[in-house]
Amino acid sequence: MSRLFIYDTSNFIDFPIGGQLTSIGNFLRFVCEEHPERTEDIVLVGVTLCEEEIGKIKKINLYGRRIAFLPVTTAEKDLGNTASSLRLKYVKGLLKCRKLLRITKRDCNYVHSPEAYGIVKLFCPAARCVIFSHGSYFNMEKGFRFFRKNVLVKKGFVLYLKWVLRSANLILLLDKDSLRDYKPYNSNLVQVGNSIICPELPEGRHVLKEGKVREILFVGRLSKDKRVEPIIRAIADMGSIGRGGNADNGNAEREKAEWGEYAGQSGNTGKMRLTIVGDGEEYHNLISYAGECIRFVGAVPPGEVKEYMQSSDILVMNSAFEGIPMTILEAISYGLPVVSTNVGGIGEALHFGQDSEETDGTAESIRAAIGRIEAHYDVYSRNAYENSKAFDYRILNRKVYDLLCGYWGA
Repeated sequence: MSRLFIYDTSNFIDFPIGGQLTSIGNFLRFVCEEHPERTEDIVLVGVTLCEEEIGKIKKINLYGRRIAFLPVTTAEKDLGNTASSLRLKYVKGLLKCRKLLRITKRDCNYVHSPEAYGIVKLFCPAARCVIFSHGSYFNMEKGFRFFRKNVLVKKGFVLYLKWVLRSANLILLLDKDSLRDYKPYNSNLVQVGNSIICPELPEGRHVLKEGKVREILFVGRLSKDKRVEPIIRAIADMGSIGRGGNADNGNAEREKAEWGEYAGQSGNTGKMRLTIVGDGEEYHNLISYAGECIRFVGAVPPGEVKEYMQSSDILVMNSAFEGIPMTILEAISYGLPVVSTNVGGIGEALHFGQDSEETDGTAESIRAAIGRIEAHYDVYSRNAYENSKAFDYRILNRKVYDLLCGYWGA
């Protein structure tokens, strides 16, 4: 018997909220629907929010099947107050659970969190490992939150990632940037992309209430690389530009003038509202912007994210680096046009000028992009919905499943 171990720092149900969990969930849904007999050989290796569950294999219900799940450590639900590195805790937890895993060279190890790779190889040097890279590993150093000042740790982590890339049997990746970054280290690379479950929209588009853009949405981790503050400044009305509504410097006055100019050009003199869905280390720096037009709702289950998308008009992303964000794919599947920076694989998922508009990351650019979309909203919305169908979970995960079967024998 060959088992498929799937490693990720999640509980595979609802934590942490984000595209990586959705991507894995869509793969599991495909297997449960198309190859239910193989779910008996899947073991999910992740984290739990309940300390009593650590080191105990149990069955969890996913898509009508019961799949084995082994949590190896605990995670903190409040991502804004994480006291220690989850990656390090996950490694320590894997080490403690060696006897429960009993990895052999017949098993296939499907690694979504790269820190698991080294432990798998320590347990079984001949282990077959397939990596799913949710964005270029070389961006991970930029997002380091712990050990920031320890140069040796950071350099050591980069060297470790290069070893992972060189020795993996197969690497599945999302975007051309990762493909370019990884080519010097491994020739067995396959670009597969992210997948979504496309809803049925009766009119094939999102319908604007009163014909005006009113609801703007951001979904994601509140970290520095997501650059949420310019989005907030772009949407805030004239009376609330700046922290606490204090226009006490030249920048605030200029932004008031810019907002007034945008409102006059677009005819949108009513207030827009920005809803921010997510949590993270920047939450405490951003919450002071909260007000009538800026709403923070924290991290919510995936089902609720979809509800926010259904009630919003435009999704805005402003990341410094990305893979292909699941949030963007889900948004266009609901007919939501997108305003985003063109980084990572975003330009491969979106068609700027058709279903989305590009921003350079500044508040002024974001406002201008919203104005361009509003002027031709129906066209952008229809294009978004049609383009989303290329990312259907059945199409993309059939490819992933077939590739995995080369290492996950019957």
